[in-house]
Amino acid sequence: MDFKIKALLGHTLLALSWAGSAYAYETEFILNKQGQQAFELRIYGPDDGGYDTSDQSNPRVSPWNIDENGRLKIRAALERWAEILNLPAGYTPAVINLGTMNDKNANAYGAQLSNPDHPNFVLSALQARLHGIFQGDPNNPDAVISVGKLDLDTAPVNPSQLPLTGKADYNAVIFHELAHALGISNTVTDNLPENSFDPPDPFFLNDLSPWALGLRDDQGRAPSPGQKILCSVCTNPYDPAAFDLREDKGYFTGDHVQEVLNGAMPGIPVSILNVHDQPRYGVDRNYMSHTELRNSLMSHQTYRNYVNLMEAELAALQDIGLSIDRRNFFGYSVYGDGVTLNNTNGYFARNANGTAYLPGQYNMATQGLGLHIYGERNTITQAADLLTAGPGGVGVRVDGSENTLLIPEATRIHAQGWYGRGLQFSYGRHHNIVQQGEVRADGQDGIGALFDFGQNAMGSDDEYHGSWLVVVDGRLQAVPTILQGALISNYDLSGTLSGQKAAIHIADNAWVQNINILQGAQITGDITSDYNRRGSDQQLLLTRISFGQKADENGRATKAADPNFQMRYDGNIKGQNNLAVVIAGGSTSLNGQHELYGLRVDQGATLYGNSEFTINPEYNFTNNGTLSPGNSYGNMTIKGNFVQGADGRILVEASTTQNDHIDVLGLAQLDGELHVDLQPDWYQNGWTLNQDKVFTASQTQGQFAALNATLASPTLNVKSTGNGWSVSRNQDAYAQYAASPNAASVGTNLAQASSGNQSLAAVYQAMDFSRTDGSDIGLALDQLSAGSYAAQTAAALRREQLVSEQLRQTDGINKSGWQSFIQTYGGRYHWQLGNNDVDHRSETYGVMLGAEHRAEGSDWSLGVHGNANEQRVNVDAPFQAKSKLTGLGLGVHARYRGYSQEGWNGLAQLRVGIEQGKMNRNISFAGYQARPSSDWTGHTFSLGVQTGYNWALGENGSIGPVLALDYLHYRRPGLEESGDAASRLRLDASRQNALQASIGLALRQNWNLSQDRQLQTSLSIAWEQALLSRNQNQEAAFASAQSVSFDGRYARVDSHALALGTSISLQQSERLRLGLSASTRLLGDSRADINGKLFLNWMF
Repeated sequence: MDFKIKALLGHTLLALSWAGSAYAYETEFILNKQGQQAFELRIYGPDDGGYDTSDQSNPRVSPWNIDENGRLKIRAALERWAEILNLPAGYTPAVINLGTMNDKNANAYGAQLSNPDHPNFVLSALQARLHGIFQGDPNNPDAVISVGKLDLDTAPVNPSQLPLTGKADYNAVIFHELAHALGISNTVTDNLPENSFDPPDPFFLNDLSPWALGLRDDQGRAPSPGQKILCSVCTNPYDPAAFDLREDKGYFTGDHVQEVLNGAMPGIPVSILNVHDQPRYGVDRNYMSHTELRNSLMSHQTYRNYVNLMEAELAALQDIGLSIDRRNFFGYSVYGDGVTLNNTNGYFARNANGTAYLPGQYNMATQGLGLHIYGERNTITQAADLLTAGPGGVGVRVDGSENTLLIPEATRIHAQGWYGRGLQFSYGRHHNIVQQGEVRADGQDGIGALFDFGQNAMGSDDEYHGSWLVVVDGRLQAVPTILQGALISNYDLSGTLSGQKAAIHIADNAWVQNINILQGAQITGDITSDYNRRGSDQQLLLTRISFGQKADENGRATKAADPNFQMRYDGNIKGQNNLAVVIAGGSTSLNGQHELYGLRVDQGATLYGNSEFTINPEYNFTNNGTLSPGNSYGNMTIKGNFVQGADGRILVEASTTQNDHIDVLGLAQLDGELHVDLQPDWYQNGWTLNQDKVFTASQTQGQFAALNATLASPTLNVKSTGNGWSVSRNQDAYAQYAASPNAASVGTNLAQASSGNQSLAAVYQAMDFSRTDGSDIGLALDQLSAGSYAAQTAAALRREQLVSEQLRQTDGINKSGWQSFIQTYGGRYHWQLGNNDVDHRSETYGVMLGAEHRAEGSDWSLGVHGNANEQRVNVDAPFQAKSKLTGLGLGVHARYRGYSQEGWNGLAQLRVGIEQGKMNRNISFAGYQARPSSDWTGHTFSLGVQTGYNWALGENGSIGPVLALDYLHYRRPGLEESGDAASRLRLDASRQNALQASIGLALRQNWNLSQDRQLQTSLSIAWEQALLSRNQNQEAAFASAQSVSFDGRYARVDSHALALGTSISLQQSERLRLGLSASTRLLGDSRADINGKLFLNWMF
């Protein structure tokens, strides 16, 4: 219609006469979001002259000043229009005069413009300015706003899409009135005086406005200049050529309107009657200058819960020629009834030209709306994202009745701006929601899902609507069918829902029957309800919030419980006169402050978490399932009455230091079970827990039918004592799992001392709550014992034996004089013993230096020797330890015919030594970890004698028996480990004596080489036998609890072994001899016992 208007008017417009004002006024410029000046607002007070001079004989002067609240509200309304309207090129701001009046009303209108060359057509000045075909007159206003003595709200300006205060919505009233000045205004009049209530004789003026040109009568016919109007109470006689509204079915239409309505209705309804279908209330003498969509702000209905225009009404403004990017404010609207639609229309930011969406980018328009469902009995699947972050943005608004909204899993509905609403259900009854996707309203004052009819934009004292509720002038009225029932029948939620102010809010006028929270749901924000109304039976109309019903394949709740349901909700649930929570299945954790009508835990379901429940005195908190405070340890407080049925169970966790607790501040009617689940901790033998530590009530009736407990422990026992529980352990609690007598000794002493010794709590706890088969305890007892030190002692004795063997394997001097020698040696072995001993591996490396002298003519040589060595001991599993030993030794020795090839020979040696030792143990079992360590200085003493006899074998060989006896003494002082107090040991001093005899056979053979060199070889075999006890005793105690002491009996030496050795050396010259040797021991406890050395002898 824009083209038609411009064609009719051209560029020659004449304004109706206005008289300019020479008085002062205040001026504000209203800007759009692009920073352009849309309106010049001139504010007139009582001393500023006439703000409306259309009647020059009686100009209108403001009787009172508009206060700051009014200015803010009016400015906000104009800013909304500035955002909606596209301004033409070369536009200068339209002038709007603002004044006051004493009437109980508000209005806005503009000067009418006409063109003599195109009769029968008029246009408001404001429309002409926005068409860009009229530049305006700075001395005259393009529109006038008058504000009267209405009961207007004084609340702060906000962008809500619902009226909120109960008073006339100031912002909405001005927004409505300026729409008239923008062109929603008819050119119809009658011949009656202004204040007459007689039946009128309406007719169209000869000059028709764009709005009038879009009107149609009951027959779908357009009006004509001067045409009479027929209606059921009008006085005009019947004329077939008249504009026929006798059925009051008139409407406005245009191309844009038809696009939006999509066949749902012939056009936007208008009414000639004050009350549609009720002629007795007379004619509305504004004559079809209002739209009559249900509850519309632009209607003349007495109840309106819109504060802005619907999409169809915005389309009507397009049809009367205004330039508006409608898709910036509306994604899609459904006005039809019985529609099934997979809506693929999204809502996003617009491109710079306002011609297309930018998918994925948030729309920033004020009061944008992604999807509006106006009609009834529709099933709409929202299959595209709706993304708004503008002030007052709403994802989906649903009015009408009996609509079903489906939100698939992949769909996002975000309203992230100030006062954003993800879902807003604002009228009707029996709506259903199935939400599997994501709904968010995380901006300031955002609500994820709002169920609220809102207040009446014209003042709720006049008329107020809600579920089963219509109040007019303070009196209840008959409820129309559209309000006979709950606003929401079922809200099935298995997706994500969040809101900064609330995830879900139910207003005091909206009844919601069922909110079903299903598997997969994630809720951030409170759930609140102000609803507090009773049915005809005087029972409260309740909202049932269920957790854990089973969903069908379409995401709808079934009546069955879902045993796999799992959810944690950390918000508050508040609605003491409305909200009844049911834990229907699975496990639900509620954590917050909850004010409820009642709560019920069904059989098979579990409720846990940290919460305070305040229960309406009309009902109670009922447990027929499992009630468990905390998410680990925690508390529940129930302010109200509590009932536990025969199938109910309270499950509390407890330890020696913490426990769950339920406190009923009211009457507790008890039955069922109170069950304690004892948690890992250190329990002294005989520890007790009283019932009143875990459950208390102001008053009780009955008692728990059973007091039970669980304790997942291989060592502890728990039993009921009548008013609580006690824990004990048997004497063999630990020893029964020991793999050896040594380990059993540790276990027995631990059990005997378990009534005290807090310092060992970590060890007790780890063993008491290890695997129930006791395998961890067997491991623990070995690692806690002193077995690693026994292995170290055995390794030290074997090391000293190895040092003694080095000297025995050194040949004596065959000439008088001095001989020095140096030899490097090394050895390793792996000791594998029975189950009462400690398997370990040892590696030793060292060097021996010595010198000896043989007097001329003597068979004896005397000498001194010293050695240095390092030994590394690895103790095998389960003990897991490492030791490093550094030793020094100094000794003297004597040889008798050590060089002899035939006859007797002998050796005697004596040596003392010092050892620097370190031990690092690794204790790891059942979650307990420790690294005890120690260091010490030990001492050694060795004494040995050897004799043999050689028979010659030819000129260069010999064979003969060898006898030896070796004594060793080893001392390690008492020590105390460092490390965790629960496992570090204090060990008594260790003094070990060993005496070993050996008998064997030695074979030697020499080969003379050139240049006086000689190659010497030997082969030996000997049987070694321990003559003293092969075992050692090690006494130890826990350093922090020395009363828990134990001793162990471990092997220290091989009882016997078969030793094999061989050597080869080269007499390089008369003074120098080089050689190497190797030996091993068989048939003993050692495995892979191999030794070797490289030596050098020098005579001088």
